[in-house]
Parts: sequence; C-alpha cells; structure tokens
Amino acid sequence: MTRQGSYGDAEHRFTLALNMEPNDVYALVGLGDIKRRKKQFAEALNYYQKCLEIDKDNGFALAGLGDAYRGLGEIDKALEVWLHHLSLNPHDYKVMTRVGDGYKRKGDFATAKEYFSRCLKQKPDDPYALMGLGEIYSKENNADEALDCFEKLIRKSDDALLALTSAANIYRRRGRYEQAMRYYERVLKANPRNSYAWHGKADCFRGMKDYLSAIGAWRMALKYGMEPRIVFTRIGDAYLRLDDLVEAELNYQRALAHGYDKYAYLGIARIHVGRNDTNRAAEIFTMLAEKEPNDQRIQVELNNLAEKDPQLKTVYLKNAELAI
Repeated sequence: MTRQGSYGDAEHRFTLALNMEPNDVYALVGLGDIKRRKKQFAEALNYYQKCLEIDKDNGFALAGLGDAYRGLGEIDKALEVWLHHLSLNPHDYKVMTRVGDGYKRKGDFATAKEYFSRCLKQKPDDPYALMGLGEIYSKENNADEALDCFEKLIRKSDDALLALTSAANIYRRRGRYEQAMRYYERVLKANPRNSYAWHGKADCFRGMKDYLSAIGAWRMALKYGMEPRIVFTRIGDAYLRLDDLVEAELNYQRALAHGYDKYAYLGIARIHVGRNDTNRAAEIFTMLAEKEPNDQRIQVELNNLAEKDPQLKTVYLKNAELAI
C-alpha cells in the first residue's frame, strides 16, 4: 500500500479520507504508518494517538505507536505500548520480537530471550527473533547457541548477510578459519564493498600465517571504508611477521599519521629491538607504559628489554610499578 515510490499518493488519499470522515481509524493508522516510515516519528505519534482515542484497543495503532516511540529513542514507552498490545493480542509474534528487541536494547537479556523464544514458538524461522537471540548469545559468549541461531538464519536465506558475518566471526575467533572464510566469501559475493568481511577475511589469512594475502585483504578493507589507523597497524604487523622491517615501519608510521595507536607504537618499538636500537625502543615502551599503566604486555616487554641491556634499568625504569 505504501511502498517508497507511492508515499505521496497514499498520503493524499488518506488525507482526503480524513477530510471526509475525521474519525476514520483506517486513514489515521495509514497516515501514522507513512509518517513513521518517513522517520517523521512525532507526527506519526499524533495520528496513532488520535486513532486510539477513537478505538483504544486498535492493534495496528498500538504496534505503530510503539514503533514511533522506538524511533524517538523512548524505549520504555515503546515497551509499555507493545506489552499492552500483547495483553490484547497474545499471539502476535511480530510484536513479541519488538518487545524482545526493546529489552535487548535496555540490556535485560533474560527478558529479551524470553520474548524472542516465545516468538519462535509461534514462528520457528522468524529472522528477527533468530538474529536477536543470536546477538544476545554472542554477547554472553555462548558461541554454540549463537551459532545455532545464525546457522538457522543462513539456511533460511543466503541474503542473511548479518548472520553470515556473525557466524563467520565466531568461527574465526575459534580458529576455524576455513569455515569462517567460506562465510566471508558469501558475504563478499553479495556485497563486494563490505569492509567488515574483508577485515574478517584478512584476520583469517593472518591466523593461517598467509601474511601476504592478509595484507591484500586489509587493503581492500581500507578501500571500502575500514579505519585507516587500524588497517595500517595490521598491515605493519603482517610485514613484521614477514621480517620486512622497512615496510612494517612505513605502515606503522602511516597508522600514527591518523592518531595515537598503542599497537603501532608497539610495532615500531619491536622494530627498534630487532635493529638493536635498545635506547629508542625503551623510550617508546616507557612512553606506552605511562599512557597505558594497566597494560601488562607493555610492562613485560619493557622489563624484558631492560634485562637485555641492564643499563636501561636506571635510565628508563623510573616508575616504581615497572621497576625490576
């Protein structure tokens, strides 16, 4: 009824209907839906609320009103409306997913899972409920349950790019790089400009110690929008693994041109260690230790360097926490 290209015609028809009959709840809901889809949420609220003044239990107006509140960022009000709707229409699985999403946004994962699960009892392959549950399980580090949800979504549709990416990320974190790569490839087949998939693919190549391929994939991620500071640091790390200190340092410097980056500085310090320039390396490690006092890895690397050159202990290790 109200596809993108026909909003104007539909809005005109509904407005005419209201002029003829100001209490036409169908026209009021229709106008509310159009305003909401155009992201004019405050105007949408007015139409839904006027409808509910006439028909207080109108399910379409209640669902739309909750959506409009969500669009305005008022999640508590949205939940109040959706829960009232469910009290009147307890089998409306679409609104169950909205309630689940609302509680997920509030960080109440237990209640969110309850509503997503209720939805799946009504409609076992509902993509919104599966995605919502998968995201919660992923946040809870319950990788097996998350993968189960994402895999169901993937089997349902190859276009489920978010599920493909989420599943790939879990397989990558588990070190199952080939499985992850297959999913990233499916994402890139559908959307070759997806920087997240290129980054994930690069990370898999790194895990497989194919550093040249990883560099190529990170360059594609950079091309399609990944943050340059992170890309150049990762590329620098890859060149360091390849013992190409010149290219490694060049890319770390490119990263630092975009702002402070702990890992780029760590890489440069390691290059200086490799060149036996312990003084310069110690300067960087000491600076990092001051900026990142809780990073044990920096402390260990600085201490190890001082062990190689005992004179550095008195020159650079001034911080009592770093003293050996």
